[in-house]
Amino acid sequence: MMKRSCQLFALSIALLAVGPQRPAGAHLAKWGSWEITHRNLMKLFPDADPNAWRIKRYTFADDEVALLERELGFELYPEDKLPEFFVAQDLAGNFLGVAIFIDPRTKPKILNGGVLTLEVGVGVNAEGKINRIKVYDYRGNLELTQDRFLAQLQGRTLGSNFLMGRDHLEAVSGEPEESQLVANAAREALLLMKVALGRR
Repeated sequence: MMKRSCQLFALSIALLAVGPQRPAGAHLAKWGSWEITHRNLMKLFPDADPNAWRIKRYTFADDEVALLERELGFELYPEDKLPEFFVAQDLAGNFLGVAIFIDPRTKPKILNGGVLTLEVGVGVNAEGKINRIKVYDYRGNLELTQDRFLAQLQGRTLGSNFLMGRDHLEAVSGEPEESQLVANAAREALLLMKVALGRR
């Protein structure tokens, strides 16, 4: 238990540097069952012990909510003030990182008469860097869900650029808004983890 606390503390220290960015628009995504959640978590940390995921729940205080809303540029949904972080470890019990799911839309988008969902999973490693990002069940341009696009965000921290068109970040052709939303979700995940875990 002490080892895991130290590892979470190491992650929180790595998340402490915040750089100025354009506001992101997002709220947390939840899955209908543990089976779906677990399957999506394993895509973020394939080397994780599938039976050892831990859920760390957190309640943001009023001052933390104010900080987050100022940094993100929008009001948090009530459920977003009670995030769930998923802690991964490998088969040997070593800490791998933390995952969270975010829906980065503030306005619904319609495609072929139906709402186009955009649900992003973000895994952050012990150094406070983006480990892996996955986009689930997306029905638009599938290039948005592929590693060619998503790998651009790996290794980035809160001090990194997350704006498409800068610092080697290229949007998917024909999907500039969606591409930016995925990058926004990555930055928000880092920020939520910093505020929730960075003071523990």
